[in-house]
Amino acid sequence: MNNTDNYNEALAFWNSAFTLSDEDRAKKQQEINADTDLSCLAISTQLVDFVRENLAGCTKVLDYGCGEGWAGMNLYKLGCRDVTCVDLAENAIETAKYIAGLTGIGEGYNAMAVPQNWLDSVADNTYNGIVTTCVLDVIPTEVCQYIIRNLARVATADAKIVIGLNYCHNLQPNPEKGVEIRNGNEVYMDNILRMVSHTDDEWKQMLSPYFTVEKLDYYAWNNETEKRRRMFVLKKK
Repeated sequence: MNNTDNYNEALAFWNSAFTLSDEDRAKKQQEINADTDLSCLAISTQLVDFVRENLAGCTKVLDYGCGEGWAGMNLYKLGCRDVTCVDLAENAIETAKYIAGLTGIGEGYNAMAVPQNWLDSVADNTYNGIVTTCVLDVIPTEVCQYIIRNLARVATADAKIVIGLNYCHNLQPNPEKGVEIRNGNEVYMDNILRMVSHTDDEWKQMLSPYFTVEKLDYYAWNNETEKRRRMFVLKKK
């Protein structure tokens, strides 16, 4: 299987993961309205707080690989009225649009499914706020590098940039659970790429041609006790 196949299979997995059933829609209708604290949309309230803290005041925001759109929606609620949420998974965008409708989010919020090369169509120096979480480390390295390079290009000189990453995996195969390690740092589950594991220093090295790391902090998902996941705040070079 080549890297293109790996990427396409990973995209298919994530698209399936964001499928919104009728039961899901009914549950969200009961749980979400215009007065809801939208931190409930994310798997980590710590991450929501981090995004709010560091991107508050941005006037033109890109939420890249938005999933259900929690980051863009939270920033919209903070006052940003030019939010673009994009994802390659069509089901993610369908969900993001549905939730936005429940919350009363309207003009200035744009969620759209995009092709793999969408960033090529974005003009230089477009966004003064960029957020991408749990995206760069679940895709092939060359795709990750393409995204990093282009996020730097579309960021304004004074842009605030937040990148959220999973923890550095201990890289132990587990055949019983379908976990396989390939190429030294690629974690596969049931033959689908689920993570490309890098240390903090390796991430800093990949980011360094384009960004200065202003802050590195750690967070946990709501059901976790140990803060192992990474949050970078970056400044464009």
